[in-house]
Amino acid sequence: MSTELEKQYQIDILAEQAGGYFAAPSEAELEYTDLFFSVCKQFGIRYYSATPKERYFVEEVTRVTWAHQHEQATGTKVPLRPAFTG
Repeated sequence: MSTELEKQYQIDILAEQAGGYFAAPSEAELEYTDLFFSVCKQFGIRYYSATPKERYFVEEVTRVTWAHQHEQATGTKVPLRPAFTG
C-alpha cells in the first residue's frame, strides 16, 4: 500500500471515530462567530477562561443581538425568547 493511500485510510478512520467528516462553516456561521467574539471583546471577557456566568452572559447577548440584526436585515420578525430567562 502506498504511503499516500495509507494516510488517506488513517484520515478515514479518524473521521469515522469523530462521527464523520466536517463541512466548512457557512457564511452565516462565520458572521455569528465574528459577532460572538466581538461581544466577548466589548465586555472584556475571554471565553475560554470565563466563569459559567460570564459565558452565559456573552452567549445571551450574542443570541439576542444576532436575532435583532437578522430582523433588521430581512424585515422578518424573529420569535425571540427574552434574554436571561433560560
